[in-house]
Amino acid sequence: MLKYLRKRLVMMVFLLLGMTFIVFASLYFAPGDPAEIAAGPSATMEEIELMRQYLGLDRPFIVQYGTYLWNLLHGDFGTSLITRQPILSELLIRLPNTLNLATSAMILACLIGIPLGIVAAIYKDTWIDNTLTTLSLAGISIPNFWLGTVLIIYFCVQLGWFPTGGMSEFFWTKTGFRQAFLPALSLGMQTAAGFTRIGRSSMLDVLQSDYIRTARSKGLRGSKIVWVHALRNALIPIVTQMGTSFGSLLGGSIVTEQVFAVNGIGTYLINAINQRNYNAVQSTVLVIAFMFLLVNLIVDLLYLVIDPRIKYE
Repeated sequence: MLKYLRKRLVMMVFLLLGMTFIVFASLYFAPGDPAEIAAGPSATMEEIELMRQYLGLDRPFIVQYGTYLWNLLHGDFGTSLITRQPILSELLIRLPNTLNLATSAMILACLIGIPLGIVAAIYKDTWIDNTLTTLSLAGISIPNFWLGTVLIIYFCVQLGWFPTGGMSEFFWTKTGFRQAFLPALSLGMQTAAGFTRIGRSSMLDVLQSDYIRTARSKGLRGSKIVWVHALRNALIPIVTQMGTSFGSLLGGSIVTEQVFAVNGIGTYLINAINQRNYNAVQSTVLVIAFMFLLVNLIVDLLYLVIDPRIKYE
């Protein structure tokens, strides 16, 4: 396992290195002049040229990229062209809000999607199965920004049960739960619907296996067969989906944060793109990519907890 972990960590380094190159090259060749933005709208051509030299933008591409990597290795994510503040400090302020939103959405998706998938598999080809399958299809099809708007209009404006936006506390507190519930529901609905479909398919495969038929022939109760013998093996595809879904939640949080006015890294990234704050865009994309790779590594290690028969070379 340690050998596998070392190999995965080395792969993560190379993947992040490739990500930095792609993002840096994309922004390098993108329209716009960062020096002009940093110098301000009233700057003269001489001031813009001095700013370009100060930022090192007059150097060749490979030199600029090498400097960028060197700064990253020393924990320097650069300085925002707009606020003139360290980007790392700005990301650290907003990162807890995005993680709070994505984590609460994942928990909500698991609590809704996995049990519904199991129920659909147990009652295969009945009205319950057909209803849950239809609802899961609808859940996958509904855009999260539209669902978020509807939730705000009904639960916030008309009923007044939840705040319309903002996030200041973690979801396990009373205030944090009220702040995170609707954004998490809006963001996690598509993921919950996906868990329902995958959970149904996985549970059906397990329930049709030989050891389940043997357990039934021995007279075991249906509930014990499902929750003790079948569920653990059925969880492996679901856990796999969790890893990829978390990346989707991080990407989807960009839109959800805009709808619910959450000051997270998604909002920070959108503002940076609109302002052509290239340094902030590079660092934010890198942080999101790192979290995605880290979550997938954790998911792979969870396989060993769910099924000890899995061995990594």
